Amino acid sequence: MANSVFELLEIDDSLPFDVSLHSVNYVPSHWHNSVEIIFVLRGTLEVSIDTVSHTLKEGDVLLINQHHVHEVIGLDMNIIATYQIPTAYLKEHIAGFEGFSFAFQASKSGPESRDAVSRLRRLLAEMVQLKYKQTETYGLEMQAAMLGVLSILVKQFKVPLSEGGISERYMDRMLRIITYIDNHYREPITLQSIADREFLSVPYLSKFLSENIGLNFQAYLTSIRLKNAVEDLLRQEEIPIADLAMFHGFPNAKSFYSAFKNRYHVTPNEYRKQYRPEPGKKKEKSTSNYMEFNQSSALGIINQYLERGASPGDREVHSLETLTRQVDAAVRTQTISHTWKNLITIGKAKEGLHADVQRQLRYVQERCPFRFLRFHGIFDDGMMVYHEREDGQPAYNFRLVDQLFDFLLSIHLKPFVELGFMPSALAADPGKGLYFRRSYTSPPKSLDTWCELIDRFIRHCMNRYGPAEVESWMFEFWNEPELEVYWPGTDEEYFELYSRTFHTMKNISQNLRIGAPGRIITLRSNLFSERFFAFCRERDCLPDFIPCHFYPHENLEGFFEPDEEQSELRKLEPYRILLEEFRGISPNPDYLRDMLTREKQLLEKEGLSDREIYLTEFNSTAFHRELTNDTLYKAAYIAKNLIDNLDRIQGFGYWVLSDNIEETSASPALFHGGLGLIAQYGIPKPAMYAYELLAKLGGQLIERGEGYIVTKSANAYQILCYNYCHFDDLYALGDTSFVTPTSRYSGFKNERTVKLEFQLDGIDSGRYKIVRRSLNRSSGSSFDVWVEMGAPAIMTGEDLHYIRQRSEPGRHITQVNVENRHMTCTFTLEPHAVELVELIPVI
Repeated sequence: MANSVFELLEIDDSLPFDVSLHSVNYVPSHWHNSVEIIFVLRGTLEVSIDTVSHTLKEGDVLLINQHHVHEVIGLDMNIIATYQIPTAYLKEHIAGFEGFSFAFQASKSGPESRDAVSRLRRLLAEMVQLKYKQTETYGLEMQAAMLGVLSILVKQFKVPLSEGGISERYMDRMLRIITYIDNHYREPITLQSIADREFLSVPYLSKFLSENIGLNFQAYLTSIRLKNAVEDLLRQEEIPIADLAMFHGFPNAKSFYSAFKNRYHVTPNEYRKQYRPEPGKKKEKSTSNYMEFNQSSALGIINQYLERGASPGDREVHSLETLTRQVDAAVRTQTISHTWKNLITIGKAKEGLHADVQRQLRYVQERCPFRFLRFHGIFDDGMMVYHEREDGQPAYNFRLVDQLFDFLLSIHLKPFVELGFMPSALAADPGKGLYFRRSYTSPPKSLDTWCELIDRFIRHCMNRYGPAEVESWMFEFWNEPELEVYWPGTDEEYFELYSRTFHTMKNISQNLRIGAPGRIITLRSNLFSERFFAFCRERDCLPDFIPCHFYPHENLEGFFEPDEEQSELRKLEPYRILLEEFRGISPNPDYLRDMLTREKQLLEKEGLSDREIYLTEFNSTAFHRELTNDTLYKAAYIAKNLIDNLDRIQGFGYWVLSDNIEETSASPALFHGGLGLIAQYGIPKPAMYAYELLAKLGGQLIERGEGYIVTKSANAYQILCYNYCHFDDLYALGDTSFVTPTSRYSGFKNERTVKLEFQLDGIDSGRYKIVRRSLNRSSGSSFDVWVEMGAPAIMTGEDLHYIRQRSEPGRHITQVNVENRHMTCTFTLEPHAVELVELIPVI
């Protein structure tokens, strides 16, 4: 057991002082050989120092000098930050420290110290943030902040050496006494028994304890018994309070109740109810003096103090890492197909008829042309494909389908059609659906009528566009059947729907390409896949290609255990919560690569390694309101993942092209964290510009490594570099407290500026035009332009035009002479930046 009076300081190996977060219930009288600072983030404390009581509320800061006995009582649910600074450290950094002490409580400081108190709070908050972010320069920044705290204390809060601290000459005796009490407090120990051990008289020992602890022997013994009893009161709620009191040395329950109420002003039962976790919630482990708590809440509060003192436009200074890469451009190159160009996505088919989405699709095809456009909802009521006459007979209308397909083919995009959802008139249960603009997910009331709809749809398309054209399209079956929100029927009903659809289409043409259901590959259970493929073999309906969906949320694990009647994820209601409330992200920056490897292994095991794989949906998140979606981070995410997984599969369908998507209600905010590459009003985000830079890479791969790719086309060369920084561990756990609508770059780790120098050998000598395109927070980031403008909530047409113009990628052109087939090319990349250099021969 840790000593309760003299608290030994446990120091982080990398720091000479301690910074911690706690929630206090009761800390008996104790002292440190260090200065302690208590910063109250939430709740109320009562701290007694040398018998003088101090009440601390939210925002208050109190300093306790070394060797001064103090007791801490939590009067309610609270969160505090503590800072313990050893005397040796203070003596090393403060000249003459032995001759003075400090007197500081923020709430009692006068107006003349207002700026000092504000600065102290900010420095203390910075240290907590640094402690939990653990950057490369963590130790240096922590010490800089601590020295700043000490500087302010010396300048404004230094006082003559205070009296009342425990004399060093008596510390050994005190340690022996309190250690004995700690080890034997459950026993009926007496003042006489301790006096005998110390060879002291009872009156002398009584006076000694009162002078050094501020309590008489019996009061101190009661406080130690109370401290340990309170811990078990919270931790062992099944133990009757009377038994708990007796176990911890109280002579009876009445004495425990009396001591408890004297300290906490409530009964033990009332206190237990106040602190007890909700039913079914996992209990939090308590330490010897403090209770653990939700760090996310604490760090959210800390961030408020950081924001209060932050200067507008402040940016963190990052470390600089210099790297050199020697590239032989004359090596035998490898042909690359850039299969990521095969696929882009919108939400629903009906959205493809919206004027704004069509403008965005034209923009994409001009700047970064794709081959296929994937969408769902082809049979949604909004497409008006199916209805029933008064006599109950089906009626079909493919006018809006024709309008959509005509438009797509006019801009050289082939349809990648997800076959679904269900027209409401054909749904067995029209109450089953999802999205803001409702799509119906119910099985059909008649399989035969569904198959007739599929037959009419395919034949109509073939008659209008020709069999060869339609046979070049892709048809993905109804996606994500693992989720009840997408398929409320049984697996067997789903398998039957797929089989009947498959054979209906193949009866029209064996050349039609029909894919499996789009599954979420981050769900580790293979049960659905194994059953589905076994069914397909039995019914002779193995899919022609394999669609997959990827969202890097490891917290989906365990929601689909086969022995559970109903999974947790299937219970999430309303569905909007799943789409809009951020619930964490994988801490693995290579999660997409790892999951594609796993998917390929699964298909090999199933004997389907010859099937093409298409990611028909992928993104860094599934959440439509995650604020980092609008930032420069997304550009580096796309560059990293497409280069890391270059040509590994047949298509990478980034979900989704446009923020104008009807899965959720429209946000009035321009930069609301939408999933799109393009924001409302057709404003490209950094993610869109990343695609534009990738589209300029050549078709011959020279070299690829971490953070870069070098390609060749004809006689020109291209180098694309990116500085990817992944989410930090707290953000990965779902803590968004450091992210605000205008400050969205605080949730990342390992942020550094990278200077990357390429030594290019083997390139043809001669004169080259060097075209450099840059994506950073100053160029190519519409979000950062918006913040620079003052983050206006209402945008005029002139404002929108300004953002579009200002957010174009940086562009710089020079010419150089290459001699001896060698040149050097240097990139300096801030966190999340992406840059492309083209070396184009001058004829």
